[in-house]
Formats: sequence, C-alpha cells, structure tokens
Amino acid sequence: MDASESLGGATVVRDSSAREGWPRAVVAEGASEAQVRGARWGWATMLLALAAIAWFLYSLQRHVDAAAFTQVELGAVRVDSGPGWVDERWPNWMRARLAELPPLAADDPEAADLVRGTLEELPFVAEVGDVRVLWPDGFRVDVRWREPLATVRVGSSFALVSSEGVVLPGEWSAPPARAFGYFPVIGAPSAARAEVVSGAWLEADVWHDGLSVARALNSALAPDDWLRAGRIVVDAQRARSASVEDPGVVLWLEGGRRAYFGRSPNLGEPGELPPERKCASLSRALRLLDSGPSYFDWELVDLRWDRPELLPRGGWRPDSPEAPDLREPPPTPSKTPARAPSAVR
Repeated sequence: MDASESLGGATVVRDSSAREGWPRAVVAEGASEAQVRGARWGWATMLLALAAIAWFLYSLQRHVDAAAFTQVELGAVRVDSGPGWVDERWPNWMRARLAELPPLAADDPEAADLVRGTLEELPFVAEVGDVRVLWPDGFRVDVRWREPLATVRVGSSFALVSSEGVVLPGEWSAPPARAFGYFPVIGAPSAARAEVVSGAWLEADVWHDGLSVARALNSALAPDDWLRAGRIVVDAQRARSASVEDPGVVLWLEGGRRAYFGRSPNLGEPGELPPERKCASLSRALRLLDSGPSYFDWELVDLRWDRPELLPRGGWRPDSPEAPDLREPPPTPSKTPARAPSAVR
C-alpha cells in the first residue's frame, strides 16, 4: 500500500514523500479539525509564554544593572575591632577614605581586596581581617588597630606613637589619658623631633630607647601605679652612655619627682638589672606616697642598683626619717614535709 494502510480500523494517510526523508505530520483521519487547531494553538501559546518570560528576565537584569542594585556604597562601613584604646576619630577617617572609592559591585571578588588594601594604607590600622558585604548597606570589616604606647611632641601639641614606632594620625593639646593613667611622653632633641610626621616610622636611637622603656613600664606597672605617677616623661637621650655617674634614662614624674632607670632594655647590656626589677622598685616607691604609717615623701629614686636608693623631699637632714628598703622581700622557703624513710632495705 503506497498511499495508505489500515491501522486498528482507522485509515492512516501516508505521504509517499516520507520515503524520501521529508518530515510530515501524521494525522489520524478520525481526529476532528477543531482538535488539530487546538493542539497547534496550545503549542504556540506555550512558546509565546516562554519567550515572554525570557524577555522579562532579560529586561529585569538590565534594569537592575542600570539602577546599580548590585553596587555597594562605601560610605557606610561597619567596623569590628578588638579590645584596646582607640582614638574615636580613626573609624571616621577610615570611612571617609573608603567613601572616596567608587561604588563596588557586591558580586565582584576583587572588591574585598580593594577595600582591604585601602585600609592597610592607613597608619593607625595594623591588620585587616575579613571583609564581608552587607548589601545594600556597605561592608563589614574586621580591623585590628595599632596599639598606642607613648606620645611625642609635635610643636606645641602631642601625637601618639604605636608600640612598633609608627606616628599615629591625630594631634592632642595634652598627652591623652587611658582608663588608668596618661600615656608616657618620650622626650627627644629637636633633630629627632623632625621625624615626627603622621604615618612615619621613628628611626633615631632616642626613639627606640624611649619606646623600649615605655614598653617595660606598660607591661610591669599596675593601673594604680600609673595613677600615682601621673604624667611621665621618658628622657632617653643618654640611655647609651649610662654609668655610675651618668644615670642614663631619667623618668620625670609629677610633683617634681624623678627616677634613674639606667640603660634601656633594648640595649641588652650585661650586668644591667632586668627591667622588671626596676619597675617593681618604682612601684614600691610610688606606694610610699600613699597616706599612712609607711608614708615617705621622696624626690628621687635610683632604680639601677640591687638596693634602690631614695632621696627624701628637700634632701637629707638630721631629722630625716630612715629611707625604706625598696628591695623585694626574699621569698619564704617552702615547708615541704620530709619524705618518709624508704622501706627498701
């Protein structure tokens, strides 16, 4: 049968051109014309709906890109920093620096690196951790600030210096205070003070020596010792020429008091008392100023010796009381019970 053949009682029209490989629709003669038209319109409607959805998604993406919905404005930054003293101006300066950058795309993998690199250029930032997008508000940044250790003079003002020796931005009319006292001031000659520029690393020996002493004081003195001492000026100009006659580093305290410190700890001179012992003697001398039966007003304490020397206020007079011994009391010997005799014969 060339033109048709019987299939289950229905006659199926088969075009002879199918033999030649041309695709033709196969329609049962028993189907109505309305059903055929409905099937065609159903497929056409579905194709039109899919095309409309695709066009809608494409248009929506174009509008999103045009409206910069994927961009993050850098004027709003949340800063997470650890404990420690922080100049309240630093976060504001950091946000202002980031606001100078163009808006960044939230899905741009290089955006976090650009934010991190920008923040690491700021002198008061020691380390930048995670940078996360808080779309659409901005970024959340983990920052570790540089730890201020001391202050230096800048003309008639003062600037903080980090423990690494970096001059931190921001000037103060007086040495700033922490919760337990003032940051010590490191004195230096005018030639060395020329290095004091915001963001600069201090290089002169007097800075290294003075910061070394400030670091020892910061780690060894208790908070109430700082309150007793008040403002401290570390004069380390002669730290490297200390001798029996030359006191080396001199600590100037409030109330006209001073302490001879000897060489600075960073020099590592043999025979020099450990800085912890010097600071412990200074602590005991400061506690003598508390009112009570042990009160002893002094104007000089020499911390360089095994037995520190005290000079009472106004110098020694016939009626001056005996200076207290600032040496640390010897440790009490432990009373370890004797071991029972061994039973081994």
